[in-house]
Amino acid sequence: MMTKAQKDKLVSLYYDIVDKAYFYYDMDSFIREQIGRNIDFFNKPEEYQIEMWLRLLGGDGYNLLYLGAMLALQEDDMRYLDDTLYTVTTLERLSMMSTDWDLLSVLLSANRFDDIERFFPKENVQSKIGRGWLINLVMYLYYGEEAWRAEAVDTGRRYSESKTTIEGKAVVNCLLSLVDKDFDRFSVELDNICKGKRRSNEFGENKFTKQFPFFALGLYNFARFLYGEEVENIALPNDAGALIELHEYQKANGYATGKVLVDFKNSLPLLDALLNIELPTIHLKYDIKGKGYIDIDRYKSEITERALEIYARK
Repeated sequence: MMTKAQKDKLVSLYYDIVDKAYFYYDMDSFIREQIGRNIDFFNKPEEYQIEMWLRLLGGDGYNLLYLGAMLALQEDDMRYLDDTLYTVTTLERLSMMSTDWDLLSVLLSANRFDDIERFFPKENVQSKIGRGWLINLVMYLYYGEEAWRAEAVDTGRRYSESKTTIEGKAVVNCLLSLVDKDFDRFSVELDNICKGKRRSNEFGENKFTKQFPFFALGLYNFARFLYGEEVENIALPNDAGALIELHEYQKANGYATGKVLVDFKNSLPLLDALLNIELPTIHLKYDIKGKGYIDIDRYKSEITERALEIYARK
């Protein structure tokens, strides 16, 4: 567990870079930003407002994630980070602008495993719509379709042998070790994820973000989800930092998912409805050659319908 002095040091680091990193100063600044955005379209039809929110929310997940991390340290309460992970997963899916890497790192960390079947339905995976090594391996492990194993392992191994980041190599090796049920190797690669995150020079990384190797926690949670007692003796590496305490919080709560971090019921009820819907399943549509594409129009239409149902009850 981190000491109070260590937590205070990280909070101080956050505020040292808050302007340069374009982070939120506090929760009020996040809320004010949403209220300010709404001024431009609050008198428009509800359907138009939802369309605008879906466009605007796509860039909020990253900054909200690290605001939640800072608040968890500042308030000495991991509920903030757990709820942030839950909320950011929703934001990533509402906007459909995130990469598979960004989405899965928060989804798995948030223990939102039930959402996998909505975000990555089995029939979509079978359609071969150009998914890469990460989705191939996660979907094989989740659905257990033996026919997918060879392709998932092959794409994973090729990525592992390519010139990539320490963190990326460790993530793929973690997943490959779960395929083989090699839990000793899995434990070693969790440590490598943490080390790789600390050394990362990827876009968006800074001294604060490098302290939070979310994929280490996410894959740890995924292993527990898949194999239960078989992995109960594996511990998060010391370099996981504050995420060790988050894990203990999640464990104490029976790995239940968090909740929406911010209450907009009174200030922005339509946005609040959006954040609280049960996200619909993603479907495909096919071109004349039979190639499948995500049916964005259907997905947005179902989001709108569900949000308006909640909004009408307020």
